[in-house]
Amino acid sequence: MYQSHVILVSSILVVLKAQATGCGQERQEQPRPRPILLTTDIGADMDDQWVLAHLVLSAGFDLRGVVTTHTGSYPALATPAAESSARAAEEVLDHLPLPKRPPVIAGSSDPLRAKAEPRLGLGVDFILRESRGFNRARPLTVLVIGAATDLASALLIDPSLAERIEIIAMAFSKWPEGDDSFNVKNDVKAWQVLLESPAPIVIADGAVALEHLRMTRERVQSLFEDLGKPGRYLAGLLVGWLERQSDLVQMLTGDRSSWPVWDEATVAYLLGLTKSEVHPRPRLRDDLKFEHAPAEQSSGPTIRWVTWINSEKLWENFGRKLDQALREQGTK
Repeated sequence: MYQSHVILVSSILVVLKAQATGCGQERQEQPRPRPILLTTDIGADMDDQWVLAHLVLSAGFDLRGVVTTHTGSYPALATPAAESSARAAEEVLDHLPLPKRPPVIAGSSDPLRAKAEPRLGLGVDFILRESRGFNRARPLTVLVIGAATDLASALLIDPSLAERIEIIAMAFSKWPEGDDSFNVKNDVKAWQVLLESPAPIVIADGAVALEHLRMTRERVQSLFEDLGKPGRYLAGLLVGWLERQSDLVQMLTGDRSSWPVWDEATVAYLLGLTKSEVHPRPRLRDDLKFEHAPAEQSSGPTIRWVTWINSEKLWENFGRKLDQALREQGTK
């Protein structure tokens, strides 16, 4: 009888150990959320707001913080620009069903004076602090959807930062010319610093966003109509932009009812919803044009360039993430 009990207990222990080991393997197989830091001029257009919402609603992303920046000579943000942008970021977070929210740090309100002169500030400090513990094998992803001033300053202060980060940006007009009418134009020197660093860089340009990321008034209402107050808020950002900037919208798209949600191209890349090409990395001239080295001299860093975006799956993903968040908060 005693021997039977021993056998029974031993069998139970074996089963429990196997279950525990299996659970442990299951936990190990679950991918860790991708660590992300967002630098943005949120508030200048409406696309940055969507990017922030999409990131913070996605369990697959660990948004470590938001560093706000300036819009150069473009008068879209009240001065000081970075503080105005920070308030716009906080407004977005206020409208979303979040169990926790990332910190928002006002970065630089002015571009670099010179390529070798970093601008010191809280945004730069935050980038350097958050990058600690990361490396080339597991980098911190930095999304640049505004002026690159704070990130460039951080690279100037600590060049080894390039070994701890990867950069994904909405920038430039098209390949291979370069050029830019907004993000890069607002701090050319900063972008020269980024391109001359060894940090990995992915670019989604204006041409690919204009082709693939146009959102219409009807489509946005369909996307968010059943998603409560947060959905109405996000839809209202696009509809309000179409109404306030109707002449600009007509000039750019030829249609007053549609606008490209430019910066969502970076989220599409993060989600694996893009195609891209790899090219030798060019230098950026002061006139915003690329300078390409002869093929036989192209042995330095490369640059990955997004060429196509699956917008249908991108918008589907955005709507689903907001729906999940509402259900988890018990508001749907």
